[in-house]
Amino acid sequence: MPAIMTQVLHFVDFNLNEKSFNEWFKDGKTLKDWIIQENPTYSPILFADSGGFKLLYNREYDLSKYQLKATPESVLDLQLKLGADYVASLDYPIPPGLNKEETNERMEKSIMNAVRLMELVYDSHDVDVFPYLAVHGRSYEEIQYYVKRLFNLLEETGFNEYSHYPFGLAIGSMVPIKNHYELIVEIIKALKDTLIEINSDPEKIPIHVFGISGRITPFMYYLGVNSFDSNTYVKAAQNLQFFVSYTQKKKFYMITNRDLDLCPFCNCIRGRNLQKAKKILKSKSYSRYSLHGKEVIKSDIYGIIALHNLSVQLNLIGELKKYNPKSREFKEWLVGYANSDNKLLKVVAKLSTIDEDFIDIATKFKLKLPKLPKGQFYARRISLKRDPTKFDITKTPYSVPPEKRVILILSCTPEKPYSKSTTHKLIFRYLQEHGVNIKKIEKVTLSGMYGPVPQNFEKETSILEYDFVLSSRTPEEQVSLVSTRLKEFLENHARDKWVVAYIGSGAYRKIIQRVQKELKGNISIILLPDESQLRRRVNSEVRKKTHLRTLVATLEKLLNTGTEPF
Repeated sequence: MPAIMTQVLHFVDFNLNEKSFNEWFKDGKTLKDWIIQENPTYSPILFADSGGFKLLYNREYDLSKYQLKATPESVLDLQLKLGADYVASLDYPIPPGLNKEETNERMEKSIMNAVRLMELVYDSHDVDVFPYLAVHGRSYEEIQYYVKRLFNLLEETGFNEYSHYPFGLAIGSMVPIKNHYELIVEIIKALKDTLIEINSDPEKIPIHVFGISGRITPFMYYLGVNSFDSNTYVKAAQNLQFFVSYTQKKKFYMITNRDLDLCPFCNCIRGRNLQKAKKILKSKSYSRYSLHGKEVIKSDIYGIIALHNLSVQLNLIGELKKYNPKSREFKEWLVGYANSDNKLLKVVAKLSTIDEDFIDIATKFKLKLPKLPKGQFYARRISLKRDPTKFDITKTPYSVPPEKRVILILSCTPEKPYSKSTTHKLIFRYLQEHGVNIKKIEKVTLSGMYGPVPQNFEKETSILEYDFVLSSRTPEEQVSLVSTRLKEFLENHARDKWVVAYIGSGAYRKIIQRVQKELKGNISIILLPDESQLRRRVNSEVRKKTHLRTLVATLEKLLNTGTEPF
């Protein structure tokens, strides 16, 4: 039976106005009604997530203009308006590295909201949905604690009789660790083990995994996961990745007709149409082209790739259903499936610590299982609580060394310290390789939380632990704080220096542009890459060689001139 998942706060990404939002639900019309209106033969089961992942990093979304609040009651009301058959409790996912205090706070909020959802569903005669209660934890011990605490509260509130009050469990906080398969296995196993330990039948309670699919899907099936959701097939298509098997993908420009399968979407690009499709992808958007006897636009090719990728994933699920997940036959299938992929073989190695059958099967296939990685996955501690007062360079003793002639401003990175980040290392390595005297450059990182952070302060605890970036939705109050601190910093330290801001992100560029105007005539800021040269206003632009060459040329010119900025 077809099923789709929607994230109930998805509309906030599109700056939808209140009038248009209310139009969706006019006369009691639901999302399912809209779907059926477009295709009367398609009536899927609808699973409505709570939108908790959007609140993961405390991003601000103005829900008030839609008459919504981030409460279990308000979220369930929206899920019901969408016409949901299954609903997830409002949760607070836990990012990797979050400190213990905030982790416990977010766990407790999620647990209380899960219990509240049970009350809203089963204490009301008007609600006919199946509830999934979110589960969070980044280790075996955290999952164990969470599940025991949740079940204790369910028992205290009278929901201990599953036959009268059925529910599912949905594992969250998985997207940030989606590439760490052994950890995903550990978390799912922890949930199953804990259900057995508290005398609950693990086969009775359906288990969903948020945001995970792809190559690990067969292993989740083995571990007893009943369902999962993912947009991997779409994300891959956006990057022109074409699935050529269950475990392999190729760039679309590199595939040949031999890589096409029998899905209807491959039929659209078979034969000479494949070269036509590749040509269309290199052509202008919104123009109309002919392909397979139909008129198409560029985005249709992305759609064909995405639907092909989905078809491959659905075929994999169809194959899995042929097996009993606990049978020896399926375990042998799993080892064969992982045979040519070292990352998947590490999952088999992890499973061999749980089930000795995998050791026997690996020996039978003459396979040497790789050693499991050691060390802590969450090496860096972070905090989601915002407190810009914890660091303020304008109130800190500091001066730019006299030998530094240029202040180079870069935007902050998720990796800390900034200088160890992939982006900052790449930039400075490129400068060194091209002869730029970096000893004459004072690097200053523009933090979305604290404003300017000179390099010597990058290892301060407050700098290492925060996890926040500016976005188009950041409140003006925070934008103004960062702008004010940058302006004051430059007024105090840049009057006899050249200032170059090398930034791709639109939110950070706007701050530079604001300060440029405010300091015009006093301090000059060179903003690179030039606006006309940017394809997109995202931070990855600064890693492009064309922009790096411009940066090198600009710095060399400034460092080699004998004149002062003013």
